[in-house]
Amino acid sequence: MKIGRIERLVLLLLKQNSMNTSALSTILRAKGYVKTTLSVRRAIKNLRTKGLIDHSNKLTKNGIRHIKSMRNNGHTSVNIGELDVNVLGNKLKLGTKEKILLYILTKIDHASLQFLTMITKEDAKNIASVLSRLEDNELVYGYKNMIAFTNARGRRYRPKYYRITSLGIIVSSAIRSEISNMTSAIDALLEDTLKLKSEMSQLRTSYDKYA
Repeated sequence: MKIGRIERLVLLLLKQNSMNTSALSTILRAKGYVKTTLSVRRAIKNLRTKGLIDHSNKLTKNGIRHIKSMRNNGHTSVNIGELDVNVLGNKLKLGTKEKILLYILTKIDHASLQFLTMITKEDAKNIASVLSRLEDNELVYGYKNMIAFTNARGRRYRPKYYRITSLGIIVSSAIRSEISNMTSAIDALLEDTLKLKSEMSQLRTSYDKYA
């Protein structure tokens, strides 16, 4: 089966990590392999039609076999392995707050805005703005809790939580050395905070049991 150059590059990137069209386009445009996102969308559509990737941009068995045949035919000479980690961190121009939030979200399954504000000791509006930028770059995604709560004013609300995406994990890993002087302190603070939350939860359970 013959596939084009851009399709080969997309396959090689997807072998490294599962990522969406936006991330693939960012990488390939940053290195000058394509000029527009449209070229990447077209390549992805062709790969799906040929059964080499599925609708989640994951390699199929045929896709994995095709990459092996590409190696045998000498079509993997382009150094794709480092593209995702070296290009994205620079291309996205992440600030220190973005890097810290990504690091925190690699350590826990999910976190609310309130929790991240408490950990970073930053104003909630600032953290919300940073999270919004991370969402725009598809490094994290936010979702609202299915259960509504009532605040002190009697107003019901559904808190928003954030999780890191697979692309966010890649980028965070690549830029971790840039905040290496902070990670130990963040780890210690996370451990203390999560321990306190666990103890408070146990106390609440005990209170409800005997109330």
